[in-house]
Amino acid sequence: MRSSSPGSTPSDAGKGRVTASPFIFPPSKNAEYVRQTSDLHHQWRPVLKELGIRYRPPYNCRHTYATICLMSGLNPAFISQQLGHSVQMLLSTYARWINSSSDWSELEKLQIGIKSVSTAMPAT
Repeated sequence: MRSSSPGSTPSDAGKGRVTASPFIFPPSKNAEYVRQTSDLHHQWRPVLKELGIRYRPPYNCRHTYATICLMSGLNPAFISQQLGHSVQMLLSTYARWINSSSDWSELEKLQIGIKSVSTAMPAT
């Protein structure tokens, strides 16, 4: 409960406040990053449900990130470091996405979708 809400008491001060963070899913307990997937899962399902998105495991975001990075021409050594993989593991899993020109048209659709969603969302 926020301290400015009707009926709040001094003992409620600070409870339920959202701390400003640059992260979509902020780490808990002042950690630098999300250390346990249970922290993420606690927030993941409710957010997907609220947005009307069918459930997908959070690790799908890793696959999407790796694929977009490779399609964009980022250095595989950098990407593998970000994901905690060896370069060999990264390339054996995602090599099919490197320089796949037919997929760029699909990526364009994603950008169009992102723009349409962001214009439909209320400003905060």
